[in-house]
Amino acid sequence: MKRIAIAATLALSVIGASSAVALADNSGVAKGHGAAVSAVAKAVDSATGRAHGQAVSAVAKAHGAKVSAAARAQGAAKAAAGKANGAAHSAAGKAKAAVNKTEAEANAAAGKANGAAASEPGRLKATQKP
Repeated sequence: MKRIAIAATLALSVIGASSAVALADNSGVAKGHGAAVSAVAKAVDSATGRAHGQAVSAVAKAHGAKVSAAARAQGAAKAAAGKANGAAHSAAGKAKAAVNKTEAEANAAAGKANGAAASEPGRLKATQKP
């Protein structure tokens, strides 16, 4: 029973250290996993068999959960940044389309005026025939 208590205490202390690493940086969390598990495994050398395995397993599970949570948070942040970038590009595209439409309408009006002006002499000749 004493060995289990020692193993559990050591596991909790390593979990606390791992949580500090998890809050610091996601890549640091992932890199610190092996060291944390190794530290617990070495610290609970006095424990044997099942108690040793349970202590190491508890640290590994806790650390894995922190790595996973940090990765999810990082993914959510990147997704939000991607959506904002997409919205900005969409707005820019819509503005450019509106400018192009205005230019096209102006060019069409100018073309109609030019065509009307060009056809005026022909209409004048047709009206002057007796």
